[in-house]
Parts: sequence; structure tokens; C-alpha cells
Amino acid sequence: MGIIRDIVHDDGGLGWLNGRFDSVSLFQGSMDITIYGDTDEYIGYAEKCIAHYNRLDKDPGLMADIREKLAKFMYYMRDEWEAMGIYDDIAEDTEKAVKEYESGGDILKHLKAPCLNIEISDEDSDEIGYEIVADCPWEPEHQCSVIIRGDKLKYVGPCEGNTPWDDDDEYYCIWNDEQ
Repeated sequence: MGIIRDIVHDDGGLGWLNGRFDSVSLFQGSMDITIYGDTDEYIGYAEKCIAHYNRLDKDPGLMADIREKLAKFMYYMRDEWEAMGIYDDIAEDTEKAVKEYESGGDILKHLKAPCLNIEISDEDSDEIGYEIVADCPWEPEHQCSVIIRGDKLKYVGPCEGNTPWDDDDEYYCIWNDEQ
């Protein structure tokens, strides 16, 4: 038996699989997974991605990078929501997250309902790549996306359909330019 359990085919007939696995890295406990394919090859690749994901917390540099990029994204979105002045509840929830983070809290605790998304590269490659999608208070409309390819953080920002296999220029985020 594999490390993915409760595997079911998606309801939309797209050939995807949905399931769960035990997360011991960024998030603790049972975590959802979506695999954009339904063959044994996809399942085997997904299990390699899970193994990689479950070791992320053993890489302090990568973990610090994830937290730093999440914070930049959070600060940028806080300023944007406040400037709009029309979403007071989002601005208030984001400000709570900012205050907790600035008081030494872990920004990861503000990410909820995480899901690991797995898509195999079109190129013939054994390289690992996946997306972690989660709800967050500073981007409730599009969720938060964290994309890992190999041992590198490629993207932290709103979930906009990016994959681990995009060109680097597709990962541009204005908040990474700000100091």
C-alpha cells in the first residue's frame, strides 16, 4: 500500500485523482493531494513529491525563504486591501496575522486547508516539482500558492494557475522587489 490513501477520481471527469497523505513537514496531520493524472506513473511521481515535501522542514534555508516570501506577500496584500478601503474584514484579519508574525509567531500557522498539487513535467525529467495551495487571510479570493521545484522555492503568491514547470519570468511578484 502506498503513502496516498482515500484515492478517488475527480467528479468532473478530468482524469485527476484526489486523496490524502500524512503531512509531517510544513503542516502536521492529514493533508489533501490532487494529482493531475490517473496512471500508476502519476501516483508513483506523487509519492516522490510527498517524500520531498515531508523533508522540507529539514532544510532551514528553504524554510526561512518560504517564511520570508510569505511575509512579503502578506505585507503587500495588507497594504493593498487597506488602500482599497472596501474590505474591512479582510484588512482586519490580515492585520491580526501581521501582528502575530511581528510578535514572533509562525506565519505558517495562518495557512489553512493545505493541499499538495502534483503535475508531471512535459519534459522527460525525474525532477521533483509541486505546488502547495492553502487558504490565508491576506488573499482569501485566490488562496496562497507555494511552488517548489527541485530544492528551490520558485513562487509564493496568489494561486493563479502557475505550475512548477513554468519559466522563471512567470513567477514574478512585485512584493519581492520591495525592501
